[in-house]
Amino acid sequence: MYSLRRFISLCIGFSFLVMSYTGIILFLSPKGRVANWTNWEILGLDKTHYTHLHVTFMVLFLVGMLFHIYLNWNALINYLMNKSREFSLFTKEFLLALGLNLLFLFGTLYYWVPFEQFLDFQDEIKASWEKKADQAPYGHAELSSLEEFSQRTNSNVITIMSQLNAHQIQGATLTKSIAQIAKENGKSPAQIFDIINTKPQPQSSSSGGGYGKLTLKEASIQQAFELEKALQIIHEKGFNATENSTLKECAEALHVKPIELLELLKTIQTKESK
Repeated sequence: MYSLRRFISLCIGFSFLVMSYTGIILFLSPKGRVANWTNWEILGLDKTHYTHLHVTFMVLFLVGMLFHIYLNWNALINYLMNKSREFSLFTKEFLLALGLNLLFLFGTLYYWVPFEQFLDFQDEIKASWEKKADQAPYGHAELSSLEEFSQRTNSNVITIMSQLNAHQIQGATLTKSIAQIAKENGKSPAQIFDIINTKPQPQSSSSGGGYGKLTLKEASIQQAFELEKALQIIHEKGFNATENSTLKECAEALHVKPIELLELLKTIQTKESK
């Protein structure tokens, strides 16, 4: 026969175990900004997953407890009876349980010993993650688009795109967030940040395959990008180029290297084809 009491008790037990596990993980986990920046995970789940699991199983636990109280109401009432079998809130067990819960309540709120030491221990654990991880340039930088990121860090957006292309980062556009680009390439936002900040290798005057001498029209044919779109982008960056302008002229006007400008323009064809 199906037993509702047994079913409810097992639901409460399972949800309690999951809540306890996720609670311990969240206790030990880094702060959100560090977890998001470094793609912190345990057993393939990130901090957001553990938070969602903790909350949903808390709901299951609470609903189960309500049914448990309903099914065991008579037994609970018996706990509130004295030796004379009279109802009384002031049994020794009731007062002890109430006192213990009040101790945890006020001890936590007012940082009594040993609650203060316990909470400090948690802060130390979370701070230790920050020491190990590379710091984001500003709060929740992973949510910024590449364009916003370049503005807030005073970086050259063309150089950023060049660096990402040089490291074969796929699907990077100025409007995508760092977190989105990182996810699509199986990396953390911190790794994308490291790529952006990688110093370009020094090049000789002959390096770059002679691209600087190419006109935009020649480069568009050779590298298969859309000429009109390239002219529009360069114009938006502040230089009125024509199809006969060389990559070197455009690059110097935009304060970047010809190869970096070319890498940016090559992304046009990629973005348009997706």
